[in-house]
Amino acid sequence: MKKNGSIRQQVQRLLFLCSVVSLLLLGGIALLGMMGARENSRQSGYEMGEEAALTVSSTLRTEAEERMQLLASERAAQIGLELQRIADRTDLIRSEISWIFEHPGDYTLRSISEPRRENAGKLVPQLEFAAGLDRGALAQEIGLMANSQDIMLQVARQNGEGTVISAASKNGFTISVDRDSAVRFTTPDAVSPAPFDGTSRPWYKLAEQTGKAVFTDVYADSFTGGLRIARTMPYQVNGDFAGVVVISSYLEGISQLVLNAQAETCFVVDKNGQLLFFKDEAGMLKSHVQPQMDLRTISNESMVKAVSNMTEGKIGACTISIDGKDFYLAYAPITQTGWSFAAALNAEDVLATEAKARTDVLAIAKENIEDMDAHMTKVILAMAVVIVLIILFVSWQGRRMGDRFVHPILDLSDGVREIASGNLDKKLDIRTGDEIEHLSVCFNAMTDELQSYMKNLTRITAEKERIATELNVATNIQESMLPSIFPPFPGCPDIDIRATMHAAKEVGGDFYDFYMLDENHIVVTIADVSGKGVPAALFMVISKTILKNFALTMTGEDDLAAVVACTNDQLCQNNDAMMFVTAFVGMLDITTGKFTYVNAGHNPPLVYHRREGKFSYMDVKRNFVLGGMDELTFQQQEIMLERGDKLFLYTDGVTEALSEDEELYGEERLEKCLNGMDVEHTDLSGILDTVQKSLAAHVQEAEQSDDITMLALEYKDACETEG
Repeated sequence: MKKNGSIRQQVQRLLFLCSVVSLLLLGGIALLGMMGARENSRQSGYEMGEEAALTVSSTLRTEAEERMQLLASERAAQIGLELQRIADRTDLIRSEISWIFEHPGDYTLRSISEPRRENAGKLVPQLEFAAGLDRGALAQEIGLMANSQDIMLQVARQNGEGTVISAASKNGFTISVDRDSAVRFTTPDAVSPAPFDGTSRPWYKLAEQTGKAVFTDVYADSFTGGLRIARTMPYQVNGDFAGVVVISSYLEGISQLVLNAQAETCFVVDKNGQLLFFKDEAGMLKSHVQPQMDLRTISNESMVKAVSNMTEGKIGACTISIDGKDFYLAYAPITQTGWSFAAALNAEDVLATEAKARTDVLAIAKENIEDMDAHMTKVILAMAVVIVLIILFVSWQGRRMGDRFVHPILDLSDGVREIASGNLDKKLDIRTGDEIEHLSVCFNAMTDELQSYMKNLTRITAEKERIATELNVATNIQESMLPSIFPPFPGCPDIDIRATMHAAKEVGGDFYDFYMLDENHIVVTIADVSGKGVPAALFMVISKTILKNFALTMTGEDDLAAVVACTNDQLCQNNDAMMFVTAFVGMLDITTGKFTYVNAGHNPPLVYHRREGKFSYMDVKRNFVLGGMDELTFQQQEIMLERGDKLFLYTDGVTEALSEDEELYGEERLEKCLNGMDVEHTDLSGILDTVQKSLAAHVQEAEQSDDITMLALEYKDACETEG
């Protein structure tokens, strides 16, 4: 009893000491960690607040620039759309006039009057002549063209105020639709309108010279002096130039798109940098520029650079500084005319928003840090209280556990010691109703299993040794069945053959073979049996033997397909395992270089033609596999080999080799590997070694998943043969 009490006390003291020390260590570490974490959290919180504030500021600036860029692009597109409408309507009128002159029989001659004072302010068609023109000679042409006045009038109404539509014939007369009838009279008492020669106008000459539809530069109206832009294009009659159609609009109509833009400052420049029109509520431009001014001539370098980009048709955004103020400027091209639209935003507005956002973000970060600090303090106090409670609980529980565990553990230790000494008949009898009792049951079961294991170990070891010996013998037998002497035919210097096979298991299902039928014909075979291991190896022996036996009975080159067919029928008999073979069988006539072959579901070989200097895949017909279905007909093919040509045969273990990333080696990589070496100066063993190294580099540490078999044949040239 004294001894039991002593052990119990030792267990209690040990448990108490370990628990207290562990709790104090863990508590101290946790306390230090939490104090450090609190300080780090505070520092990180301030840093994150600063980063968040910077991010918000950067985002606001980026959004402002993107918003201005979007505004510039949209407004440029709207202006371009308005100009495109003018272009489309010009083309419509041109098409109508050309149609009228090409189908004169469909129209009657119509009349159209010259400008009259009473039509002032009215949108009417009117006829104008150049000075000294023979009007009678043009009556027919004028009468036909007058049929276009209806569509011209309709388009002018759709196009809006200030639109002038003219069709100027190369013969000197012009039909126009506008509201400026009165200005054709040079004096108040003039009876007739002033002559007007449309062919002398810049828009006419531009269309005549270019021969295509174009927008003019901004020009002054010949009657009112207002600034206009026109879409001008030539019209043809029977394929010949006959005149020019033009639609002209005042710039005021287009400028409204600028004035209505949702930006304090925006403007449009032409391709020469001239300021066409602008809105400047922010006062960015008013003190520096004038209308029609080339903005590239002002003294502000940042503005000059931006305008230069605009004249080059670029799209972009930048920051410019004028009179000590920063502005975000975005611009986009108007492709129809070569103009460019720009919109600007005062950077102070963005900076004020940035400052407020930064202040708000930092305030939120500070509040979160203070909340986190208070929470961490509460957690630390709670940990201290919990540690004290755990120490008290461990002290109380240790006294109870000592009595419960000491006696069963001692009994268990004695029993285990006796079992360890070799007495496997020893049985433990511990009944505590807990894991210790379960442990004793497990020890009893272990002794029974050890007894059985000792009896079976000798028998299993002997069986494994016998199987290993038989597999080793099978491997040697399989290797001995494959030709392994190279060069294989010392008496036949016209050819050279090298081959290798690496089985995925102890024995494999791949095989290769080559043999002479007579002094002028050699047969080569490479094949792959379905499956792996011993069954595949046995089927491989059968397939190789049958194929060679039939081949040796062959009497002519045309019998090769029959040999394969007979082999297939033989393999199909009693093939209950449903195994099959893919095979490539070829026969080379050494005297002529004729290579006859049959492909039974096998991978296509590669051929190296010396005159081409590269390997390429042979054109093979994929006949059915051997052993899959009897009474099949196989087609044979042939190619002509020249001296110095080479063949490379392989099984799918090469192209289907998997890397560590489950990537196939593939036919493309194989062809690239073969063509990446100096084939002309590399012997067959070197070719096989290079491919094997390429496979190893691709596979790396991945397990070999299939048999790898390769065979290379060279039809040697005359000089090599003599040597």
